[in-house]
Amino acid sequence: MGFFAFVRANPALGPLFLFAGGGCAAAVTYPMYLLRTHPEILVDRKNNPTPWNNVQQHQNIKFFNMYPDFYNCRKGLGIRPF
Repeated sequence: MGFFAFVRANPALGPLFLFAGGGCAAAVTYPMYLLRTHPEILVDRKNNPTPWNNVQQHQNIKFFNMYPDFYNCRKGLGIRPF
């Protein structure tokens, strides 16, 4: 008895497998997205040991931003030396 035959025999389990599979896929893809795009997560220390220094003041690195105008108004600001 194959998987699809099992789901055809028990149609109430179809949504369960659908949402459980979607949750597993999201649980794998979201951390991969974070590893690829966020500079504060270090995986490779040899090539670029300080990637957070490459982020500009007006660059948005957030996944979801409630206030996108904040980064747009910072484009004209210069970097102040300490």
